Amino acid sequence: MPTPELRASRRARRRRQLARRRLTASVVALVVVGGAVVGTMALLHPGEPARGTEATTGSGAPERSELAALAGDVTATITAAGGAPHAQELSRALVAATLSGGAAGASALTGALDDFRDEIATQTTRTLADYSDAAHTTEAALVSARDAVSTAETGDLPDAVTAWRAARTAVIDDAKAFRAGLIADSAASNTQPTGGDVDAQLDYLMTYVFDYNSDTWGDYNPYGGDCTNFASQGLLARGWKIDDRWYSHGGMWTASKPWIATAAMASYFDSLGLSYSTQDDLDRVRVGDVGLFDWGETGVGYDHTMTVSKVEYTADGPVVSFVSHNHDGKYRELREALYTEHTDSTVRIYHIP
Repeated sequence: MPTPELRASRRARRRRQLARRRLTASVVALVVVGGAVVGTMALLHPGEPARGTEATTGSGAPERSELAALAGDVTATITAAGGAPHAQELSRALVAATLSGGAAGASALTGALDDFRDEIATQTTRTLADYSDAAHTTEAALVSARDAVSTAETGDLPDAVTAWRAARTAVIDDAKAFRAGLIADSAASNTQPTGGDVDAQLDYLMTYVFDYNSDTWGDYNPYGGDCTNFASQGLLARGWKIDDRWYSHGGMWTASKPWIATAAMASYFDSLGLSYSTQDDLDRVRVGDVGLFDWGETGVGYDHTMTVSKVEYTADGPVVSFVSHNHDGKYRELREALYTEHTDSTVRIYHIP
């Protein structure tokens, strides 16, 4: 017959085994992200208790049950986030934190959760920049959802993240619908390709904003300005095609007026059926659009061409910046250009579909 000591030892072993099974189930749940299961059993040593499965006592460190409860809350949060950036990497960090146990495990879980909140904030900023032509109301809703994630208690995070995902999708869908409308509205008259590679457009402009590509396209600054020539080069890099009205054959004095002159470019854009925003309505402006400026102090008529290089969200409306030649710069802020560098000025920012 087993001695009392042996029976007690067996009971303790069974408790440890049960704790290990429960922990393993919790860990497996942690890594179900967006329908993909990240393997975790390799983290456990077959035939050995999981590290940190015993409760920690005497130092104020949390019990294993407390860590398991926190891990469960985080599991729900990550699962709700679905395809959030770096979700799988964060889930692996959560697994490692859970296995470590004790105060270190609790600290690691908190750190991983903070990283997750940071990723939500980063993705929000990126979405607002990439889809700045979404309606301001949808953008404001996304910012509000981001703030809710950043302040939510752990148990409220799943609902907060689900709301954030819905708000982000609304921004993207609204911008895509607006772009589709631009294409449809100009379909009867637009002879240029739509969509195009906006990144290639901006990469080109940023490369040659100070170091002109004059060997290929000339430099018209001594003859009134190179600004429209530069914007045209950017549109070509985006995917636009030279035609019988908008063209340059390279070098000086081989270009048409719409390629090198602001007023003629405006007429060309109008003939393509492109719509535009003004300084009083910037809600639908996005990177890659082209601004045509009328400086107030010079009298009536177009004076300058710049390409939108950045759109920053604010609660009061977007802050729009441009890349340009003549007054060479990567990020010339719109209102600074209109009202400080010049006076009583206006702009048409043509939407490039």
